[in-house]
Amino acid sequence: MEKSSVELTHEFFDQWLKTYESTYGRLVEVPAMGPMRERSEKMVRSFSVSVNLYTAWMESLVNFQHIFMEAMRRMRKKMTTEMEVEIRPEMYKDFYQLWIETYSETFKEFLKSGHFSSDMGRLTSYFVDFQKSNRELVEENVLKPVNLPTRTEIDEMNRELYTLKKTAKNLTRDMDSLKRTMQEFTELASQVKEPSEERS
Repeated sequence: MEKSSVELTHEFFDQWLKTYESTYGRLVEVPAMGPMRERSEKMVRSFSVSVNLYTAWMESLVNFQHIFMEAMRRMRKKMTTEMEVEIRPEMYKDFYQLWIETYSETFKEFLKSGHFSSDMGRLTSYFVDFQKSNRELVEENVLKPVNLPTRTEIDEMNRELYTLKKTAKNLTRDMDSLKRTMQEFTELASQVKEPSEERS
């Protein structure tokens, strides 16, 4: 029996992953040496993170390809049972409706499954790791050498600015409260002075 394109894609991907792990994947485990050790380790780690992202992305693509094939299989099955043998122009609307319903049902089942959520969670996690690793590499190799502010420094400045604004707002509120209290005291003091002046 001939293999489907989904199975072939999956086999190719599995073979690629095994080849990577047995060749380049081992480089990640080799400790870096020399004066550029830290930078080399970061670059190798970044490469590993990129491969993890690519792996998760490919797996999700294979899963979606499998779902497309399943939807097509269901569609073909429904066509043989529900559609008439003779094709008329007005049947295209029914065919289109059947196609939408079949694909919607199939994808809803897949999107509600725990497999999809764990798959997307893993892909998102690897994507965040990739972004973080990429940002660190850019900061280390591009921004710092030319003395430009890094994202970390900008975030820190924004945090400090936010804290200063909050402190200034609190101080302004306290000052307003103090002014009101002082006004109340001066009014009370003037009221106390008036009766004593009347007596004299």
